Amino acid sequence: MKKVLFFLASALILASCENFYIDQNLGGSDYNPTDVRTIDYTLTDADYASIVGNKDNVALALAECPVDTLTGAIADSSAYFAFLRIGENLAFNKLAPADLYVPAFLAAKFPQLSKGSLFNITYKNCEGAPEYLTTFASTTKYTLSTTDYETIWGEGKGGIYYLTPATVMGLTSVLPAEGEEGDILAVVYEYKDTEPSFGGGNGEETPKGFFDGTAESRGFYTTSEAIAAVDAGMIAKDDSIKVGGIISRWFRKSSAFDKYHSVSFFVMDPVTGQEHEFEFYNCYSLDKDSFATFEFTDEMNAVCIDYQGREFHLGDTVVGAGKYTIYNGTHELNTNCYLTEWRPVATPAPAPKKAAAAANGKKTVLYQFSEGKWKAYKNEAATVVALPEDVYTAVGYTYLLDKNKNVLTTFLAQEYPYAQAGQAFTVVYVATKEGAYKAIEFLYDGATFVENLGISYTTTTFSLSDVWGSTIYYKQAIMGEGQGKLTIQNVKLTDPLTYVWYYSAAYGMCASAFKDNASYESEAWLVTPQIDLSRAKTPQFGFDHAFNKAPNFTEECTVLVSTNYAGDVTACDWVALEWNLNEDGTLNIPSGTSWTFQHTGYFDFTPFVGEKINIAFRYTTANGVSGTWELKNLLLSEPEN
Repeated sequence: MKKVLFFLASALILASCENFYIDQNLGGSDYNPTDVRTIDYTLTDADYASIVGNKDNVALALAECPVDTLTGAIADSSAYFAFLRIGENLAFNKLAPADLYVPAFLAAKFPQLSKGSLFNITYKNCEGAPEYLTTFASTTKYTLSTTDYETIWGEGKGGIYYLTPATVMGLTSVLPAEGEEGDILAVVYEYKDTEPSFGGGNGEETPKGFFDGTAESRGFYTTSEAIAAVDAGMIAKDDSIKVGGIISRWFRKSSAFDKYHSVSFFVMDPVTGQEHEFEFYNCYSLDKDSFATFEFTDEMNAVCIDYQGREFHLGDTVVGAGKYTIYNGTHELNTNCYLTEWRPVATPAPAPKKAAAAANGKKTVLYQFSEGKWKAYKNEAATVVALPEDVYTAVGYTYLLDKNKNVLTTFLAQEYPYAQAGQAFTVVYVATKEGAYKAIEFLYDGATFVENLGISYTTTTFSLSDVWGSTIYYKQAIMGEGQGKLTIQNVKLTDPLTYVWYYSAAYGMCASAFKDNASYESEAWLVTPQIDLSRAKTPQFGFDHAFNKAPNFTEECTVLVSTNYAGDVTACDWVALEWNLNEDGTLNIPSGTSWTFQHTGYFDFTPFVGEKINIAFRYTTANGVSGTWELKNLLLSEPEN
């Protein structure tokens, strides 16, 4: 009993001490501390897991599911499963957006924060796979028949039921005569990488007499003939010529292949054997076809394949057409040259073969019907390949389900061991037992092939009033915060100007073309980061500004909006905003004679709902006249209730 009494007495003493401290130091017993913060925060992998595990969010996700009015059961659970995918993909999606599920996360993680707090949350958004992938759903399979092989090989070469590097170009001759624009065929055929020998020959593809005769009789120069003709003044710079030789060395030109799918290589003279004396620079394949693959290891080792499936190797005989030039002492066929003749070497020189996939066996190549004929399928965004028949045989399936995606990534790792980080690869494969096709795009991250789910980063501002919400899309006070993520682009600076826009801790962002007691011609832009209005309803934008030392505000100062800005203000489309009006019908703009800040009033941004935008502030001056424009307190948000 004494112990109980002692405990009660102690508790009373402690309570009285606490009350005394509050009264004396914190303003009395009604003291209520506040914690108002503005924080930039990027969601972590653990945060996405917390969002999915939050009980309030689970209830929200279930509430998003339509309910059968008769039974009360959930009629469509798509919204709930989209919510669960946040944790799987570590990203939000269209059915499970950030502005729906982040508020409960913030409330749980930061319960101590007070009204007025702002969080600029950066998060990943899953926008879905690239749209072009849907075109492969209607792909049909075409397997070459014995008749097709006989047609391709021609008379006197019957009984050969496979294709080779020299005959694969004949595929289009046996494909269906008609098709609908955009139709895609997955063409399946047997393949061997060596040419058959006819009449006891050694399989050499280049005829002995290919380089016999003169340049006139052949229609092309050998490399030594071309150089001699240059020395004799018969060939001048930019003359269109044809040159033949044997591929002797690859030349790494990554920018050319990455941008234009052309490659550079040297050819040696077939008669003299002189190596490396003529370069085919940024060269395209036969019929000006692009190259689909150029996996460069070193000068003597590379894999070079065009969109027709033709593989080019050291030792191949080629004839190229283009304009002649000489660069740093090297004779060249200049940019945009292309091959007109090709005789593959019987036994290709060692090269980093596209992995463990056998050189011989069944191949599958994609063709698309375009402009009245079948053409090898091309896509500039990604390397697109069809899963070979041999892969299905190896794994024991006739088709692959979503759970079998590891088969696709294993295939890519074997097929493209020299893939570069950032490259995209699309695999077209049979996805149902009925033979329907599907396509998945993978991005190589430097170590593995990862499915492209259309992941992008987005920043949304969440504010705390009574509850957390995402009614603010962009806020930049500037004063006291610095320039932030606002970027400056100078389009025109007249000497001695070195800048126009600058940050002032006292006045915000300022623009002036006045220097050394004179005004100069200028054009300079201040651009916000991208702002996402995909979930906006009735957004409005306003800011505080001042303008002094000139009467021509509307001529110098403009606010503009772009939906396709990509880093260059001169290379996109802009919409100029009209300045708001006062009640008396006059423009609500600074007078040009005062440093007093005034609010612009709010600009209606509903025309940009659903878009991702950038806002720009353009300052333009002429010689002899310039004012100073000052900005602060930028706010794009929903109207306050």
